Amino acid sequence: MNKHVAAVLVIALMSAATAFATQTPVDISAQANAPWCGEPYHGISCNCSALPSGAQTYDGVAFQIPTVNNAWFADVAALGQSGEASVTIPVNVKNIKTVYTLMNTQWGSTQSGLLSITFTGTGKATWTYNLVGGTDIRDYCNDGTTNSIDCGLPNTITKTAGSAGTVGAFNSGEGQRLDMQIFELPKSFASKTLVSITITDNGAPGLQRSFLAALTVSTNVP
Repeated sequence: MNKHVAAVLVIALMSAATAFATQTPVDISAQANAPWCGEPYHGISCNCSALPSGAQTYDGVAFQIPTVNNAWFADVAALGQSGEASVTIPVNVKNIKTVYTLMNTQWGSTQSGLLSITFTGTGKATWTYNLVGGTDIRDYCNDGTTNSIDCGLPNTITKTAGSAGTVGAFNSGEGQRLDMQIFELPKSFASKTLVSITITDNGAPGLQRSFLAALTVSTNVP
């Protein structure tokens, strides 16, 4: 092999390894409350067995989807009823710039005010983002309800406000999907420790109800 080509390949591989090493998949198995095919209240009826578990990589981002209970379901947390359901996931990683989630809904809705995610860091750093159905999040089954997302990266961030975008991640080819939300944290999180992430869901049976399958944090920008 040409020495110059070999050197370029080595540098490229080292760069890829360095970029990958900046990612930390967060273990959410303690918060996951139901398997794909065992949601006890309203179920995942659209070919649940097609959804993935375990170590997965989508768009260059490494995730760890729990293998027993596969996700945190807001519907399960609310015992199948309407009203607020929330979960707080410990992170405790320093210098985080970007957070990636695999998150969809059981039912589609474009109604605002149903779902938010709050990032809490040391030094009183905090940021809450309100996800909108049809832009930031959609249901997991391509069945004619909310089938659109913005398909873009985050835009400009400020001292106190971050930015978000959503792209497709997993697609079974049979109508089931998982989407990846990309959250670039505000500048106020620089050099801080991201302590936790809280998801708050105000849906109801038949009205959106989110689920979180995986969470990864990164010290790189998107």
